[in-house]
Amino acid sequence: MIKIEPLFAIDTAQTRALLRHQNEPMPFESFCAEDALALRGFTFFQHWLPCNLHFAPMAYIAKEDGIVLGLISISSVGKSRSCWRVEHLVVHPNHRGRGIAQELLRFAFATFASQGAAHFVAEVADQNSVALSLLGSTGFRRCYRVTHYQVPVDYEPPGSHDSEESSGFRLAIPSDRQALYQLFQECLPPDLRITYEYVPDDFLVNVVPTENISKLCRKLIKQRIWYWVSQDPERKSITSAIRVLAHREGDYHLEFAVHPGWAHTSENTIFFVLNIMKRLNMRGVISIKGFDYQPHVVKALEGLGLERTGTFSLLARDHWVRAKQKRVAKKEVPISLTSIAQPGISLPLPAERTLFPPL
Repeated sequence: MIKIEPLFAIDTAQTRALLRHQNEPMPFESFCAEDALALRGFTFFQHWLPCNLHFAPMAYIAKEDGIVLGLISISSVGKSRSCWRVEHLVVHPNHRGRGIAQELLRFAFATFASQGAAHFVAEVADQNSVALSLLGSTGFRRCYRVTHYQVPVDYEPPGSHDSEESSGFRLAIPSDRQALYQLFQECLPPDLRITYEYVPDDFLVNVVPTENISKLCRKLIKQRIWYWVSQDPERKSITSAIRVLAHREGDYHLEFAVHPGWAHTSENTIFFVLNIMKRLNMRGVISIKGFDYQPHVVKALEGLGLERTGTFSLLARDHWVRAKQKRVAKKEVPISLTSIAQPGISLPLPAERTLFPPL
């Protein structure tokens, strides 16, 4: 009998072997989450906590006779804990076709949706038709297309953009939190705003001293997430931002948010971040994610001739929960009707009426 349960530390070895059967291209978030999968065996107690108190991603496994057959990993997209991302969904090739993946999805939906989760998202490779059909049968819809690019190691960004166009960029500071939130909200389509439900706390920025350039790189990598921003000096508003996620030293992930009103600055924004990373000696694997709802950014990335590492479909599932309202007993209100007068009844009588019949 197949049983679904949280991932415990004793099953980490089997889950690592199970992940080797993912033959399709993986999104950056799922690829980075593999290294942290072993730590999720020690956070199994989150299963008995409300999902708004989870501080780490959650993983569930399908076991039969002590053997791990399938795995699903889910993590929160933002601090609102309203949207959750399916990072891994893999079943052993010898046990596919038994409905294990569907049961893992239903288990995750029932567990998190019952605690207030309203949206679920996933990124699936376009050539993985089996996964697209599976998620489509469980309520997911295809929203947008995501393209991953990789910067070659020997890539030389144009040096002419390092002086003039780069002068308007700087590191984000803590006071930019609200402005970053508004920028990312304006760059997202309306349906994704509802799905992600970002809050300003999702764009918290820590102070990074920039006096010593040689130590700046190590401090940024230790911080793990930081932003480069461009500000309009006249309007005092942020026009573009680059979110950099450093999984480890030598492994960087870039996401761009360029305001539609400043779409013409997309190329300069890309040139800046590639130049500044070269100056800070941030070399290694640099991955860039481009969304089709920002065509100006995708066009600029295509013009650079970067290598495509995969095209993915962004899927979303909305799980609307009807709010429970307290039932109030209705009081019986007596109905009073106006009294009706007794009606008069007139019966027709014959023309000649005699008391006794004639003899």
